[in-house]
Amino acid sequence: MRYFSKLFLCPVTIALLFFTNVAHGAPIYLADNVSSPKGGGKPHGSSIVELENGDLLATWFSTEDETSRDTNIYGANWNRETGKWSVPRVIVGAGYAKSIGNTTLFRDDDGIIWLFFAAVQIGGWSGAMVDYVQSHDGGKTWGDGKRFVGWPGNLPRNIPIKIGDHEALVPLFIDFWYEVGLTGSYTAKIKYKDGEVLSKEYASLEGADPIQPTIVKLPNGKILLLARDKGKKFIHKAYSDDNGDSWSKPEHTRLPNPDAAISAIFVEEVNSVLLVYNHSNEGRNPLSLAVSGDGGKSFRRVADIAYYPEDIKITFSYPTLLRTSDGMIHAIWSHSGRATLKHVRFNVDWLKQVMDKPVLGETEVSRP
Repeated sequence: MRYFSKLFLCPVTIALLFFTNVAHGAPIYLADNVSSPKGGGKPHGSSIVELENGDLLATWFSTEDETSRDTNIYGANWNRETGKWSVPRVIVGAGYAKSIGNTTLFRDDDGIIWLFFAAVQIGGWSGAMVDYVQSHDGGKTWGDGKRFVGWPGNLPRNIPIKIGDHEALVPLFIDFWYEVGLTGSYTAKIKYKDGEVLSKEYASLEGADPIQPTIVKLPNGKILLLARDKGKKFIHKAYSDDNGDSWSKPEHTRLPNPDAAISAIFVEEVNSVLLVYNHSNEGRNPLSLAVSGDGGKSFRRVADIAYYPEDIKITFSYPTLLRTSDGMIHAIWSHSGRATLKHVRFNVDWLKQVMDKPVLGETEVSRP
C-alpha cells in the first residue's frame, strides 16, 4: 500500500494562490488536515461554522472506541488568511456523561454559537440524548451543558438551518433499536432569543430506514430533506411545504448509500443542491459530490473528492458542507479510517468546472 500523500504549502503560498485565483475567477480547490492531539484518539463526527471574522471553528469527538468513557469533544480554529489550524482544545471533556459524540455547530442571529452533541447516559448510542453548550465569544469559552432532547436513542448529526428571524430547524435522528423499527429522522423547529429556547416543535419523517437527515432551504420556499439509509440501498428524500411543520412521505433517490452520513447545501450561482456522500452500497469509499438542478428530484455525480481503490476498506465518512460569506464552499470529513479530519475548500468556478466535466475515479483531487 502506498503512503498517503500530504499537501505542504506555506502560508504565503496559500495566500498568493488564493487571492490571485479569486481575482481572475479561476477554479480553486485546496486541502489540509486537522486532527486530535497525539494520544487523543481518532477524530469523528465533525462539524464546522463560520465565525464573525470569517475564520472557521471545527469540532469533533475523539476516542479509540465509540461510546467509551474517555471520549472528548475537541475544537480548533482555521485562519482564513493563513490557511492554518490552531492547536485543538477540549470543549466538552470526558466525564460530562458516560460518553459523548456527534457534534453539530450553529451560529444564530445573535452571534451565539450552539454546539449540539450526543450525550450517552448509559450503554451505547441507544442511550444517547441531545445536549448543547453555547459560546458568546466566538468559541473562546463555553457555558454549561443543557438538555435539548431528553429521550434515549436521540442524536444530532447535520447543521441546523435558519428558517426565519430567530427561528431555526434542527435535524435530528433516533437510533434506538432498528430491528423493531425504533429508528428514524425528525426535525425540531425552535424559536430562540439571547441563547434561550422559547419554543420547540417536532416533526417526524415516516419510516425506520431514513436517519441522519440533512436539510436545505430551496428557492421556491420548500425545504428538502435528504437522509442516510439504514437499509444500505439509496439516499432518501422528502419535502416540507410548511417551513418544517411536517414532512412528505420519503422516497428513494437513485444515489447509492452504504448506511453512511451525508450533507447538503444549496449553491445559488448554479441553482443547484450540492450533496457530499459515499457513492457505494458496499462501503464508505469513495466520497463524492453530486448536484441536483431540480430541487432534489434527480442528482448526478460530478466529482470524487476522496477515493482509495487499492484498499476499499479504507473509509472517508461523516462529511459536512458549509458555504462561507466569501463564497467558498468547505467540506470536512473523517479521513482514511478516521486517521485525521480532511478539510477541503473550493470556489463556484471549480464546481462549475466539474459540473461541466466530471472528475471521477482516482485523480489528483481524490487521492488521499
